Amino acid sequence: MDNSFKNKYYWQGKRIRLRPMHVDDFQLWLAEEQSDSEGVRFLNPGMTLPKSKHDAQKFAERYAEFNNRNERIMFSIETLDGELVGGINIHSMNRRNGTFETGTRIYRAFRGQGFGFETKIIVLRYAFYEMRFQKYNIHCVETNQAMIKHATRLGCKEEGRIRRHIYMNGRFYDELIFGL
Repeated sequence: MDNSFKNKYYWQGKRIRLRPMHVDDFQLWLAEEQSDSEGVRFLNPGMTLPKSKHDAQKFAERYAEFNNRNERIMFSIETLDGELVGGINIHSMNRRNGTFETGTRIYRAFRGQGFGFETKIIVLRYAFYEMRFQKYNIHCVETNQAMIKHATRLGCKEEGRIRRHIYMNGRFYDELIFGL
């Protein structure tokens, strides 16, 4: 991974920038979650119970403005024009072993345009070159073709498969593990 960056602002790519998640971002996040069950299913395998406005706001308050950064580092993703396109977080941070994972949600209207990839490059650069992490892990259900393609494009290698590990939509699926 190249640790140089072409823009003068570290947290900006060619088309997007990362910023702290603000508490009021939860409104669009909740609306997206309530209209995109398939996206929710891939982010957290299985079908979760509906979230209330109160629960979504409490989650946002917990992590907004980089609160609880030792547990989870939450960013909002916006276009250079300031339009919110999703969010990304660094989580499952094991500082002793130098490993971490990310969670990314690109809102439906913006998927397939490379925003997730551009965002992930910025976050991986930060995690590897500023936070001293040495290993990035991805866990996904075997049917999440978008994530499998994304992991491969990032240079991740499939490191494992846990057979029949995820139950959703009436059947069991394998969980794939990728590493970088």
